[in-house]
Amino acid sequence: MAIETNNQFKSHNPEKMKENSDKARKSVPRYFSDDWKYGTYFAAGISVILSIVIGFSLGKYRPEAPYYVPSGNATRPDGTTWTLFNRPWILPNGPSASFTDTVIGLGVIIALVPVAYVTFSNFKYVKSVEKNIPRFLRDLLESTDSGIILPQALIRASTSDYGPISREMGIAMTKFSLGYDFKDSIMESCARLKHPYMVQVGLIIVEAYSAGGKMHDVLNSSVVLFNGLEQYTDEKQSELRPYTELVYISIVIFLVIALIITAEFIAPLNRLPSTAQGTAFGTGGSHFTINLREIPPVYFESIFFLAGMFESIFGGIVTGKIVDGSASAGLRHSLVLLAITVVIFNAPLIGIFAVR
Repeated sequence: MAIETNNQFKSHNPEKMKENSDKARKSVPRYFSDDWKYGTYFAAGISVILSIVIGFSLGKYRPEAPYYVPSGNATRPDGTTWTLFNRPWILPNGPSASFTDTVIGLGVIIALVPVAYVTFSNFKYVKSVEKNIPRFLRDLLESTDSGIILPQALIRASTSDYGPISREMGIAMTKFSLGYDFKDSIMESCARLKHPYMVQVGLIIVEAYSAGGKMHDVLNSSVVLFNGLEQYTDEKQSELRPYTELVYISIVIFLVIALIITAEFIAPLNRLPSTAQGTAFGTGGSHFTINLREIPPVYFESIFFLAGMFESIFGGIVTGKIVDGSASAGLRHSLVLLAITVVIFNAPLIGIFAVR
C-alpha cells in the first residue's frame, strides 16, 4: 500500500499542489502556543501595575478616609477640567481623580490588547477546524466513492482549502509516504489541530482505512453525524447572537444613567450655599449627620468609572461565554466596551469627567 501511495504522489502535479497549499495556508488563523499565552498574561499584569503606579503618582492620588477611591478635583493650570480629549495635554494642577482613573483605564485597555488578540486568534483557529470538518469529510467520501484510494483522497484534501486541516493532512500523508504508520501519522496530525472533534475524525479515518469494502458506510455515517452538529451549531449561534447586542446596550444605558445622575443630581449638590445644613440620621443617643455638599462630585464619578470598567470587562467575558462558548473569546468585546467607557467619561463638554 505504501508503494502504491508513493506512485500516486509522483503522478500528482507538485507545482499545483504547492500553489493550492500556499493559498490554503494564507487563510489559516495562527494558533499561539501556551508560551505565547502565558507571556501575554505576564505582560498584561505588568501593564496594569505600571498604569496604576503612573496614575497614582502623576495624578497625586492620596487615599483619605472615607473616600478611598480617587477624589481629587484638580484642574489644568488654565482652570479647565482635566479630561483626555481637552487640550493642551498637560498634567493637572494638583490631585486629579479624572487623570488617575483615565490612566488606569487606558492601562487596562493596553494590557488586554495582546491577551485578546492571542485568545481570539486561537479561538478562530479552533472554529476554523470545526467549520471545515463536515466539508472535509463530505469531499473525502465523494473522492473514495469515485474510486480513489483513501491515502490519495487525503493527499488531494491537503491541497484544498479546509483551513488548518489541509496542512495537517499533508503532513500526515508525507509521513505515511515515507513509511510511517498510517494510524500514528493521522492521529498525531489530528491531535495538533487542538479540537476535540478532530480526535474522533482521526479515529474515523483510521477505521475507514481498515474497513475495506465498508469504507463508504463508515465515512457516510460520519458525514451525517457532523452535518447534524454543524446545523445545531449554526442554529445555536443565530439564537444567542442577540445577547451580544443586549450587553452593549446595557453598558451604554449604565453610562447614560451615570451621566444624568452626575449632571442633574450630584453636581447641583456641590453648588449649595455653604450655610446649608447636613441631614441627621439615627435616633436616641446614636445619630450622625451627612452634609452632601462636603462629598466631592468626583468621588461619585470615580465610583461610576470603576463600576463601568468592571461591567465592561465582565460583560464582554459573559458575552463570549454565552455566544461563542469561550470566555476568553469575549475579551474582544471587553476591549470595545472599555474604549466606549473611557470615551464617554472623557468626552469634551458632555463627558462625565467634564461635569462640574
